[in-house]
Amino acid sequence: MVMRGVACVLLLVALAYAVIDPSRAQTISCSNVDSAIAPCAQYITGQAAAPSASCCNGVRSIHSAAKTTQARRATCSCLRATAARYSNLKDQAAQGLPGRCGVSVGIPISRNTDCSK
Repeated sequence: MVMRGVACVLLLVALAYAVIDPSRAQTISCSNVDSAIAPCAQYITGQAAAPSASCCNGVRSIHSAAKTTQARRATCSCLRATAARYSNLKDQAAQGLPGRCGVSVGIPISRNTDCSK
């Protein structure tokens, strides 16, 4: 019973942080970026002529999460690492992916992106 009380207190503290400082609640993780981009694999490797709906949903979720400079840099690093894992990546398709999905992420999907800017 005491453990449940402690868990409830910890949950309330986490929720308070999210309300007080929303930037803490919007942490970008590379596993989230990888999951969002995974449905895009066929398009960015040239195996599909257009990105799928699930791919574009993932691109939009990345766009929604990358609101602050810190979040954009983290997202950029994750996208660069993800792009590096595709040996057959088609640069033009990868870099044009956000536009094909109707969003402007402001971060090109490329192995060579400079994430310090």
